[in-house]
Amino acid sequence: MKALALAIFAFAGGLAGAAVAQPAANAPPAPSAAPGVTPAATPVLSPSPAPTPTFPPTALPSPTPAPTPTIVMLPAEAPPEILWYQISSTTPHAGDIVTGIVLASSNVASVEIRIGGFSVNMTKTDVGHFEGSYRVPSIPFFISHNLTLTIIARNTAGTAVEASFPFQIL
Repeated sequence: MKALALAIFAFAGGLAGAAVAQPAANAPPAPSAAPGVTPAATPVLSPSPAPTPTFPPTALPSPTPAPTPTIVMLPAEAPPEILWYQISSTTPHAGDIVTGIVLASSNVASVEIRIGGFSVNMTKTDVGHFEGSYRVPSIPFFISHNLTLTIIARNTAGTAVEASFPFQIL
């Protein structure tokens, strides 16, 4: 075992020594290219630096959510606008409570949510700000669980604007 360690040490030392060019002890000096000119120093190769250890990336703080839009102030007779909405889940299970927020123009008087024959009105909490929640009912297996959720915003004149997206009850 000791001999193996010495052999490895000698081999490694030989490799380290091979990186530096050294003249032989009894070799004659190398002839110079021109009289009075000293030869340039022989470049010395140094072993490459040890690689820096890499660490797994650290968790960065989650990005700040995008700000919600400012409520657009419109006259009462102008067509209503749905500016932004957020639904807690588009794939809930029966019994889950789904919550939603809708931001609309200032002239929106009511927001209705329709899905699969059901209709729910959202509560107006501020100018153009509507919120609501609904417990998802159990739906019989023979009725399709792939539905379309429609948000309908109306002004006082009854003019409506809609936004729809897929909704699936699991």
